[in-house]
Amino acid sequence: MLVKTKPMPLKVTPTPLPMKMKPRKRPSPKPSMPTLHPRARTLQVPGLSIIALLALFACAGPRVPVGFPDVEAEPVVEPVVEPDPGEPSIEIGLYTTGQEAEFALLLPQAQSALDAQDFDFAEARALEVEAEFGTVPGSAYALWIHARAAEGLGKPEEALDLVRRFRTYLTKNDQRLPEMALLEGDALLTLGRTAEAVAAWLPAQDEPVSEESFSRVEGQVQDLTESELVELVDSGEGIVAPVLAEYAFRQYTSGVAGSARRTAARALDYGATGRAELLALAVLSGDVSEFFIKTRLGAILPTSGSPSLRQFADGIEEGIRVALEMFGQAGGIRAETELVIQDSGGDIIGARIAFSGMETSDVLGVIGPLQEGALAEVAAQVQGPLAVISPTSPVVPEGSTGVYSLSSADPGAARALARYAISSDLYTAVVIYPESTDGAYEARAFSEAFQSYGGLLLDEISYPTGAFFFEEQLRRAEALLPDVLVLPLPARDVEVLAPQVTFYGLDSLEIRILGTNGWREEAMLSRVDTRYTNGVVTASPQPAEGQSDGYLRFVESYESYYQRTLPDQVPALGYDAAGLLLEGIRRGASTQAELLETLETMPAFSGATGRLFVDDGRVVRDHFMGCLQDGQVLNLPDGARADPILSPPLRDPETDSIPEGALDRVIGFRCPVTLVPSVPASR
Repeated sequence: MLVKTKPMPLKVTPTPLPMKMKPRKRPSPKPSMPTLHPRARTLQVPGLSIIALLALFACAGPRVPVGFPDVEAEPVVEPVVEPDPGEPSIEIGLYTTGQEAEFALLLPQAQSALDAQDFDFAEARALEVEAEFGTVPGSAYALWIHARAAEGLGKPEEALDLVRRFRTYLTKNDQRLPEMALLEGDALLTLGRTAEAVAAWLPAQDEPVSEESFSRVEGQVQDLTESELVELVDSGEGIVAPVLAEYAFRQYTSGVAGSARRTAARALDYGATGRAELLALAVLSGDVSEFFIKTRLGAILPTSGSPSLRQFADGIEEGIRVALEMFGQAGGIRAETELVIQDSGGDIIGARIAFSGMETSDVLGVIGPLQEGALAEVAAQVQGPLAVISPTSPVVPEGSTGVYSLSSADPGAARALARYAISSDLYTAVVIYPESTDGAYEARAFSEAFQSYGGLLLDEISYPTGAFFFEEQLRRAEALLPDVLVLPLPARDVEVLAPQVTFYGLDSLEIRILGTNGWREEAMLSRVDTRYTNGVVTASPQPAEGQSDGYLRFVESYESYYQRTLPDQVPALGYDAAGLLLEGIRRGASTQAELLETLETMPAFSGATGRLFVDDGRVVRDHFMGCLQDGQVLNLPDGARADPILSPPLRDPETDSIPEGALDRVIGFRCPVTLVPSVPASR
């Protein structure tokens, strides 16, 4: 029973023994102790009951003032505690006993969640500790919990930052340092920083290496470059058997046999076992062929199809073998690249069987199949990261990953035309395109690029494939008066449509014509009157003044390898498909996943059909800007325009005189004269 203070002492008479209770004057509150209102009276109860009540109120939460009915309590002032230097906190500062108690609940919750692999909850609790309890001793441990949770959630950069922060709170003899080194190295490896990962796993010079770290170093040391190995050995941290053995191997393959043997002997002295021991012994014996990296490429070709299909497949294979001769020879620590060919028989079922055989051949990438249907079948069978490049399929299967074609629609020309238009201050455009897969794709590629650069697309106008009359489409374009009319057409349509552009007078309205590679076809240009093509600006993978350096190198290599003249352009496609894969391997890819990733990120490869690179899941070529004049393609630098051809104004039929102030008429365009060499249009 709680009794209020009154002017007179209050007697409480319990049964059986009466007991007198007097009001007691509380001492003045101290800053370090919770206080109650001075009017409140305390209740005298047995000691165990007081302890029980205090425990009950403490569990209810330290931040909530506790009171009884009819008691007016002052706000609780929590005791302030000086920081304990023995337990690291995230930051230096004061904290309350309430914070300490709440922290004591949160940190075990975070650790329990981490142990249960509930990484989201562990991260949330660790973040709460970091934000609200950073001055409490032991709070720095939340960084370590957070780092491991971030690793479990697939956040390597965050895990790396947190583990490095946590390390700053520990002494150099802390037993957690080896485990932290493992996490740091694993995060670096996930980020593709292999050399830094190996350095993180290795302790300081002359310190023991944990079994886990040693195993990780042994598994990754083959992926280090020679310069990275040198840096590790010179730093002293790399004086471990796997690093020394690998360094000896690289020295040997570089022709420094004496130094290689000395390094191999050191590796054995440092207790080399497993692969490191075998590698060191191989260096000492002078035969390291067993340790060369062996790479294989696959090709799915119709070697038993119809005669015409077999002839086509032979041309593709010839190009592949030229690429292997140029880029697949043994070098450094790599053996000569092998070619594994599977026969597709020229049909879908054969392609499926051929790919099944390819999966067991341990190839890094696949060239082929050649036909659209066969490529779609193989794409459906691909499991995991594998690069498949068809030299000839006109279509890439929708939604496929890692499947490409050198002959599918290339957005490079349309994008180059869009950049050219904007750089030439031509800001409005109309596109007329055929209702084909390639036509629609190129039209969309131009529209997206043109608008992203700040251009205004006035209209996109399609026509049925195989059409011969284009009055409706040209009249719609004429009414909009764009700066440019973009015509991404195949050569057969250029031959029909180009004369109608002039017939309906669009060139007289100072509307410039932009076209893709179909406008450059030599056979078409020889048949079409030059007045219909003069001044047309085009984009093509080949420069205006001749063939590219990549094409010339291919022709020279082909004719040297086969001792005959290049018969047609079919081998060029096989050469480029193989060349892309071999360039990825040359850049260090040694697994299917690494090769696929390298293809998506490496710079352009100078092939026979142009400078090729992979962008957004499609093989794209750099394009050169050109201008058609008298059946020839002239180089056109950035920002240059075709010049309008002017004619005097027409006479007034009534007066037979030229009206005063009449302007000259535009009757077509001619290319500007320039001697600037061709360079690919900027991306």
